[in-house]
Amino acid sequence: CSGGADSTALAAATAARAEDLSLRVVLGHVDHALRADSPEDAERVAKLAATLEIPLRIVRLRSLREEIRALGLEAAAREARYEALATLAREAECDRIATAHTRRDQAETILLRLARGAGPGALAGIRRYRVLPSGVRLVRPLLDVSREATETLCERLCLSFSRDPHNSDPQRARARLRAMWPALLEALGPRLEQALAGSARIAADEDALLQTLASGALREAEVPGGLDALALARLPPALARRCLLAASAGILRPERSHLEQMVGLLVKPRAALDVPGGRFQVIDGVLRIEPRRESSAPPRAGAK
Repeated sequence: CSGGADSTALAAATAARAEDLSLRVVLGHVDHALRADSPEDAERVAKLAATLEIPLRIVRLRSLREEIRALGLEAAAREARYEALATLAREAECDRIATAHTRRDQAETILLRLARGAGPGALAGIRRYRVLPSGVRLVRPLLDVSREATETLCERLCLSFSRDPHNSDPQRARARLRAMWPALLEALGPRLEQALAGSARIAADEDALLQTLASGALREAEVPGGLDALALARLPPALARRCLLAASAGILRPERSHLEQMVGLLVKPRAALDVPGGRFQVIDGVLRIEPRRESSAPPRAGAK
C-alpha cells in the first residue's frame, strides 16, 4: 500500500471481505526513499493498518541511484518494489501479493507502449496475475475498476490518502499523459479508458496463444547445441519473433528491431547479432543464444 487512493481502497475492500474469502490480510508498504517526505506516506499507511485492524510490514529501500541510472526511475523503482514486497510476503508467510493497478493504469500503459512501438505481448498491458521469481503470485484485482471508484470509496469510508508528486512530474511520460487525459477523452470519446482496457484483455488472450505455439515450435526446433535456424525461419514471422523472444528470455533483452533483423538472418549458414545482454549466433545452421561476457567486443551485426 503506497497510501494513495487506489491502494487504500484495495486495502479497505480486502480487509472487509477477508473473513468471507478466508483470507489472512497483511498490509505491506515500501518506502523507496526517493523523497524527503516519504516517511509521511509510511505514517499514513500505519494509521490505515490500525484503522482496518490488520498487521503491517514496512521496508525502506537503500539508494536506487545506480539502478535508476541503468533502468530509469519508473523501472528501477518497480523492480525494487516487487523484490521488497516478495520478501515481505515470505516473511509474513503470504502466498500472494495484491497491487492496486486500476483500469486507468491499464489504459495509460497501453497508450505509452503503443507510442514506443510495442509488440503484441506488451500490448496485453498489465497482466491480471503472474508469478514473481520468488514464487509468490502477484495479482491485480482492480484492473476493471476506475480510479474515480477508488477515490469515491475512500471518501465514503473517510479514509485519507496521499497524492504522489511523481505522478504530476512533467519529466515523466506517464505524468504528461495524465495531464492530457481530459483532452483525450474529449477528442476520442468518454469510453476511451474502457476501450483500451478491453483491447488489452483481447491482446492478453492472443498473446497466451502465441506463447503456446512458440513453446511447441521451439521443442520441434531443438537440435544438439541449439535450435534449427532454418526450421525457425520457415515459421510465420510473428511466430518466429516470439520463438526468438521466448528462447532468449532471462538471457538476452532484444528489442523489436533486433528480433526483426534476426529473423532475416536465420536463413544464413553463419550469422551473428549482438543485442543487450549477449548475442544471437548461427553456426552451420544452428542458432545459439549466448550471454555477454565481461570482455565482449562492442556490439556488431553481420552475416556470411
